[in-house]
Amino acid sequence: MSAAKIKNPAKCEACANKTIAWGLLANFILAAFKIFVGFLGRSRALLGSGLCNLSDVTSSVAVIIGVRYSKKPANSRYPYGYGKIEFIAQVIISFFMILGTIALIFSSFMVIAKRILVIQHMVVFFVAILSAIVNALLYKFSHCGGKELNSPVLKAHAEHNKIDVISSLLVAVGVLVTRQGMHWVDPAIAIFECLHVLHGSFMILKEGTRGVMDTNMPDNFTEPIKDFIKKVNGVEKVKDVRARQTGRYVILDVVLQLSPKLTVLEAKTINQRIKSLLRDQNKYIGHIAIQILPAD
Repeated sequence: MSAAKIKNPAKCEACANKTIAWGLLANFILAAFKIFVGFLGRSRALLGSGLCNLSDVTSSVAVIIGVRYSKKPANSRYPYGYGKIEFIAQVIISFFMILGTIALIFSSFMVIAKRILVIQHMVVFFVAILSAIVNALLYKFSHCGGKELNSPVLKAHAEHNKIDVISSLLVAVGVLVTRQGMHWVDPAIAIFECLHVLHGSFMILKEGTRGVMDTNMPDNFTEPIKDFIKKVNGVEKVKDVRARQTGRYVILDVVLQLSPKLTVLEAKTINQRIKSLLRDQNKYIGHIAIQILPAD
């Protein structure tokens, strides 16, 4: 468990919101520009990269919705809050990423099969480099926000930006190679881009599905919690610790054994002490449910 705290939560939230807004605008402009230049410059790889940015526009909208609604406080209908909407947004992001790449894969295969010779204009190279720089900056800020706020949807958005950086650099390389006479390289890179995007999409889909399905968090998260609780005075045994993530925060279900000689007030005091210590140790722990059993 990490003892680190968010240095300035309000500043991180503001930075994340600005990153998402600028990302939405930048990806919309890049998508339109890449698709336009891709058609004029006859680059299927740039068209594929433009489709990536177009799916980024959709994912940015999903991120905005996810981040905004996940912060709503818990109520009687949703006692654990609205954090799950971030995982739903992850699933939506991955869906649009997958949808935007399948058609280009088939069309690129057709170009290779028909041996269509295409020479890309150098403007495609410069657009690809510009796109790589913009997406690298977006990745930097999205990754920072996702890490500091433990936001699944921001982390997914950052991975999407990283895919776009690699995609754009591949397009730039493809232009240089194609102009040397290897005309099959551009559609081949387009296919590789699409496969890369599909892999990243399925990874995001996997993480989103795990969150929606309340999958238990890995042992490297729960075991340190068990060891920490065992050190609390009065705890005889930690029988079980289950952890599931709901948006930015983790919900814990803990089963303890205490000495049967303890009074109800003493047991309650230990209960409250454990909750306080756990939240001090890990900034992402939210609701904690502790079940206390008498020791054998």
